[in-house]
Amino acid sequence: GRGRHTTTARELVPLPSGAVLMDTPGIRGYALWDAEEGLGTVFAEVGELAAGCRFNDCAHGSEPGCAVRLALESGLLEQRRWDSYRKMERELAGLRRRQDVAGQRRQGREFGKLAKAAAMSKDHRGRQR
Repeated sequence: GRGRHTTTARELVPLPSGAVLMDTPGIRGYALWDAEEGLGTVFAEVGELAAGCRFNDCAHGSEPGCAVRLALESGLLEQRRWDSYRKMERELAGLRRRQDVAGQRRQGREFGKLAKAAAMSKDHRGRQR
């Protein structure tokens, strides 16, 4: 029908390099799903470096004794690889937020309270003038 995507076939195409191309007509993108363990496996060197940080909850920013930051500065860990790791981490965090219905409701209530407080504050300032 007009305006509908009716193609349902999908295909794996082996390439001469050994890679495989996935042809999925009608699918615009993919999201990660339950990839926590895979992140640790694919970026094992990041986990090993992070284990050497002075603090267990190191965010790898400006904390003293950060082994990851030291590895980045010394070239032991490529910036491109670190950026990829952080991007995947953000995607997984977003997925967890979307899956957490209770968390979404809580976040909505908190936002509502904030908006109400901001509106009341603005109203209060207007009355003082």
